[in-house]
Amino acid sequence: MRDCNVGAVMGGFLVGALVGGAIALLYAPRSGAETRGMIRDFVDDEIDMVKDKAAAARDYVEAEVDRYKRKARRAVSKIEDVVDEVKDRVEDEIEAAKRTATRRTPLTA
Repeated sequence: MRDCNVGAVMGGFLVGALVGGAIALLYAPRSGAETRGMIRDFVDDEIDMVKDKAAAARDYVEAEVDRYKRKARRAVSKIEDVVDEVKDRVEDEIEAAKRTATRRTPLTA
């Protein structure tokens, strides 16, 4: 499903269904009321199928969005950890430099 354009797939199903339905009507003539009933049933079935496919596509997209959100949160957390570690190291180096500078400067009165 990842490599498919969902709209193209649903459009293909719809076109195929319509062509198949038209051919079926041409080769199996029935009374007008019966044919209208068949068409109504056919259209209802196709609408249900499209709704099901749309719901499945929506569920898939929502799951993928959630998956990528989790990945992004993990990446941000790792970056924050690295930033905190670097910050701590820099602060330690600054303090060490201050101590060294304090020891080396003579006291002036």
